[in-house]
Order: sequence, then C-alpha cells, then structure tokens
Amino acid sequence: MRSSSWKLSAIGAALGICAVIGAAGQSAAGEAKRSGWYIGAGVGLNWTSEMEQAGRNRDTICYPNNDCTGAAPGGYRWYYDLPADGGAAFEISAGRMFDRARLELSLTERRNDVEQKFTGITYLDGSAIVPDPASNYTESAATEIDRLTVRTVSLNVYYDFPLAKSRLTPYLGAGVGVSFVKLSGLYYHSRYSCKDPSSNCERPEQYNSRQDVDLSDTVLSKSLYAGVDYRLNDSFLLGLKLSYGLVDDMEDKSGYSEHAVPGLTSLTKISDMDHLSLMLALKYRFGD
Repeated sequence: MRSSSWKLSAIGAALGICAVIGAAGQSAAGEAKRSGWYIGAGVGLNWTSEMEQAGRNRDTICYPNNDCTGAAPGGYRWYYDLPADGGAAFEISAGRMFDRARLELSLTERRNDVEQKFTGITYLDGSAIVPDPASNYTESAATEIDRLTVRTVSLNVYYDFPLAKSRLTPYLGAGVGVSFVKLSGLYYHSRYSCKDPSSNCERPEQYNSRQDVDLSDTVLSKSLYAGVDYRLNDSFLLGLKLSYGLVDDMEDKSGYSEHAVPGLTSLTKISDMDHLSLMLALKYRFGD
C-alpha cells in the first residue's frame, strides 16, 4: 500500500518551513543580493516513501501445483511493496543571481537500499490463482532487490528572503527536470520438486524460472525547496537545504535467464518514488 502518512508528513513539514521562511522574509527589510554567477555542492540524507512494484507477463503455463481444470492463463500479475532505507543525497549546481531571484541548473543523485514485501499474485485478467491440494508438485521461490538510484537534471528557480542586519538568507524554490532511475539487483527464482518422487511427478525442473536484472527508465520529476544560507564572507555561503521531490513512475521490460516459455519477457512498474532530502550545501559566488 502507498505510504500516505509519510507523504502527508513530508508535505506538512515542507509547507510549514515555507510558511515560516516566507513570513520572515516579508517582515525583513534586508538588502537585495548582488547579481552574479555561482556554483554549489551539497551532501546529505535522503528518505523515500514506500514504493510499489507491479509486474506482468504473458506466461500461458498453468503450473502443476495449481488447479488447472479451467482454460490456460493468458498471463500473470504480481505485486510487492518496496520499503526503502534512508540513503545518501548529493548535488552539484551552477546558477545566476538576479537580485533576490536565482536561476539554477542542478545535478542530484539519491541512493536508497530497498526491500521487497510480497503482497499478491493473480492471473493476467485479475482472477485468483487456486492451488491444487492434491498436487504432487511443490514450489520454492525467492526474491531479492538491491538499490534504487535516481539521478536528476533539474532547472530550478529560487527566491531569497535576506534578513535585515543578519548573515542569514532563507529561500524558497521549485524545479522541473528529468530523472534517470535505476533499480539494481531485481532477482527472482522459483524451483519445482516432487513431494513424493515415486508418484506421478514428471520432470519438475521443466517449470523452473529465474530472472536477474537491473531496471532503468527516464522519467519527469518535480521538486520543491526550502532552505537557509549563512554568509561566511563575500564569496562563500553555507546552508541547509530541504528538498521534496516527486518522480513519475518507471517502467522497464526484461527477459528471463531461465523459463519454460522461450523468449518470455515481463514488464515491471515502480511507482510512488517521492523522496525527501536534507543537505548541507556550500555555494561560491563569483560576484557582480
């Protein structure tokens, strides 16, 4: 299931920070920033909402541990929840200041280790798979998953709220971009054997399957930013940056290294890849 509580908490936190920063900036009579170019870099932590994995294929085999009295299946669908551990976030950027406004091009990378929690499987049409209690076949299956990596190129717009007689400058921003998403180490295997080898159980290995792939896709993404910079001197700014990103669903088609149906492929969809990052950011201004 989608982690709606995580998403609501993240949005609430971001909006709360935005409101505080906006109020502070509007009440301050700080001097406008200089115009000029700057470069920046950041490193920090990243949290991703609980993602969802959905897959499907056109496998027409009714496996011998299931009730095969009906028509042959047109395929299968399966579902997983993908909880993610906290990970690392990195960013490099270059931009230009126009008084209080800034236009910036950034490259970010976010990495999170991912787990799988199986939630269900059906035939392709959504009907339930009925096990055959009298079958002499048994199946053992295992799944694994490794890491989600999201690299994003984004065009961002910021507005600074310099505080009067202070080195602190809060800011708000938003961005749109393209994300290159990679899900590494998606692994699955199923193995069939006979409960009683002396009974009717012919060649169980013919039903074995295995898949070991990396998935990737290029999707659109959107981001909201809130942060504060501290002016170390005329050239350097050090600050904290909170980012909330929304990444479109990824889809990728992959084959099997072992399967009873030659050349069979499956389509995998990963959704709900929203993320929240907190980074320590350093900027260098080139001046007017």
